[in-house]
Amino acid sequence: MLLSLTALLLLATRPVANALLRPLESRYPPHQQASAPVPDDIIVLGAAVVADPGLPLLSRLSQAGLARITEGVRLAHLYPEARLILTGYSGGEAMSSAELYGEVAQALGVAPERLLQLPQPKDTAEEASLVSPLIDQRQALLVTSASHMPRAMALFAAAGSRPHAAPVGHLAKESRAGLPSYSYLPRARYLWRSETAWHEYLGSAWLRLQHYF
Repeated sequence: MLLSLTALLLLATRPVANALLRPLESRYPPHQQASAPVPDDIIVLGAAVVADPGLPLLSRLSQAGLARITEGVRLAHLYPEARLILTGYSGGEAMSSAELYGEVAQALGVAPERLLQLPQPKDTAEEASLVSPLIDQRQALLVTSASHMPRAMALFAAAGSRPHAAPVGHLAKESRAGLPSYSYLPRARYLWRSETAWHEYLGSAWLRLQHYF
C-alpha cells in the first residue's frame, strides 16, 4: 500500500509527469513552414466533443480537440490552397467531432468548399485507414496532440501513407522563470498528464504486439 501511494504521488508531480511525456512530445518537432513542402491536405484527427448547443462553439471541444482544430485552421490560412480533412465520430453525441470541427473552421474563416469531413472513424487506426487512400501521391500535414503523434504516424505508415507531422497541444512545458516550491507538490492535472503518457505507451506497445503476431 505504501509503495502504491508513493507511486501515485510521484505520478501526480510535474517533474515525473513531464519526464513521461517529453519523449513522446519531442519525437516530432513543430511544423516549420520553411522546412516542409507545401501541403495539398491538412488532416486534423478527432477528439472528444460534448455537442451541447447551449454552450459556446469552442466550449464543446475537449482541450485536445480545441488545440487540434485551432492549429488546423492556422495552417489552412497559412496554406490557402490546401484541403482541410476533418475526422472523428460522435461517440454518442448529437454531432461528430468532424462536424463540430467543420463548424469551428468555418466560424474562423475557412471556406466550406475546402473542408472534407469524415465522421465515420472511431479511433486513430480507422482514421488512418480511411484517410490514407485520400492522400495518396499528395503532400499532407497531420495535426494531432504531440503526445499522440508517434502512435498516429505509425498507424498512418501501416495504412500506406506518410504525412508530415504537425504536432500541437504540448503538455510537458517548463517555464524558464523560477517556479515556486509549491509547484512541485502533487496535483490532479499532473496525474492527468501521467495518464495521458501511459495511455500512449500502452497504445504503442499494443501496436508492436499486433505486428509481432
